[in-house]
Amino acid sequence: MVEPHQIQHAIRFDVSVRTLPEAGMPVRFEANEKELAALTRQLGIQAVRSLKADVLVKRWRGEGVRVTGELVADVVQQCVVTLDPLDETVREEIAATFVPDGSKLARVESPRDDALHIDPEGEDIPDTFNGDRIDLGALFCETTALGLDPYPRSAGAAMPEDLVLPADEEARVSPFARLATLRPKNGEEG
Repeated sequence: MVEPHQIQHAIRFDVSVRTLPEAGMPVRFEANEKELAALTRQLGIQAVRSLKADVLVKRWRGEGVRVTGELVADVVQQCVVTLDPLDETVREEIAATFVPDGSKLARVESPRDDALHIDPEGEDIPDTFNGDRIDLGALFCETTALGLDPYPRSAGAAMPEDLVLPADEEARVSPFARLATLRPKNGEEG
């Protein structure tokens, strides 16, 4: 299994957390052409034209760090219907917490019944970091990936009629039944 801190992200942007001001450190980031090209390849989309992030890096519970702000990226994906390029803007709020490796704050407290209890609306478990630096580039890459539309569709794009399944149950044909029509019958060569 690959550890999260061993994954190579398209963008690397380290910040030191050793000497954070009491009020936090504002960070403005704008990806350069090389980073945009690498992120395009990493995401497997047609283009990432721009990526900007404005965040505040602030101490959290003594040893931890909280990163809050916003990321905006202009991307080009392929329409799932027409396959035409589709311009989109990814706009995502950032709220991430980091703690040093081995911190008690990164552990999930298990209830006494040995069951795993997860609150889907609750806060994420903090990420961990080694040393005194956090790679915000990895956070920016992940935030962009999560903000992409998984099925981008151009306005007014419709599926061709021959690909739309009939509405009534009797008219539906099993995919296996369609495949069976392709199989050679006894005595025929395929």
